[in-house]
Amino acid sequence: MSVLCTGEILIDFISEDKGRNLSQSELFRKKAGGSPLNVAVALRRLGRNVSFLGKLGGDQFSSFLLGVMKKEGIDTTHIVVDPSCKTTLAFVARDEQGNPDFVFFRENPADTNLKPEEVKLDPEDFSFLHVGSYSLAVEPSRSTYLKVMEEFLRVGKPVSYDPNVRANLIKDRNFFVKDFLEISSKVDIVKLSDDDLEYIFQEDLETSVEKIPIKSDAVLFVTMGKRGCLVRFKGEKRVVPSFRVKPVDATGCGDSFTAAVIHKYLEKKPETIEDVVKMGRFANAVAAIVITKIGGVDAMPTLDEVETFLSSWER
Repeated sequence: MSVLCTGEILIDFISEDKGRNLSQSELFRKKAGGSPLNVAVALRRLGRNVSFLGKLGGDQFSSFLLGVMKKEGIDTTHIVVDPSCKTTLAFVARDEQGNPDFVFFRENPADTNLKPEEVKLDPEDFSFLHVGSYSLAVEPSRSTYLKVMEEFLRVGKPVSYDPNVRANLIKDRNFFVKDFLEISSKVDIVKLSDDDLEYIFQEDLETSVEKIPIKSDAVLFVTMGKRGCLVRFKGEKRVVPSFRVKPVDATGCGDSFTAAVIHKYLEKKPETIEDVVKMGRFANAVAAIVITKIGGVDAMPTLDEVETFLSSWER
């Protein structure tokens, strides 16, 4: 059965001028993007069957994105095409560490306009559901994906959630935080970054991480860039160190981490904190490979690449 990924599919125009901000950049490279699409591609390259639920528009960019998904082997049966909508465009510049800065252009955007009545699927046909990112923070797509999530949870299918905070796009922080707390309390995997955590709780990491409400058998991952990741499971916490590599572009690193965690969860549901640490180490390795390349979708590694990378660090 397939993993179902949900949410936005968009175009990233990535600056070729590393270390220069958007006002200084002159040359941009077009890439398929969107956090949920990055997760889907990463899972597919790790060997998982993947389906996608989302909406595309009737413009040329949407045609390009549909082609990318089919090329990657992602099932597009549940992609809704609405000719009246347009693809969201994101322009991205990177600092010297490869950290991205985004500006979005959204005109009647397809990605946030998926309506509940447009979704025709059965959760029993899938092994797992991934939700999150901006399309879970804007109506009508928010209501659509929350309904899908509840249907998966009702039949006992595991669900992962990554809020993937884009502060400049969130209109009501309090409403967003309320959603975050409620969703986190229901799902099986919660993954977010230290920056996401700071936006949500506006406190230090150690204090904030204890405030995230998760189920007794759920897993929490907080990515911390070059410091690795923090994991929390059944009342225990550990920090899993990162792999030191030369950063090029951090776009998609968090999404590749999420995909790696889902992949390992489906291999074996964790029973101990040591199981979760192993998941974190694998996910750190996937993210370390991605940060050495340009572009979210194009940077996602195959399982063979990850295993080779890990082997090189174990010698």
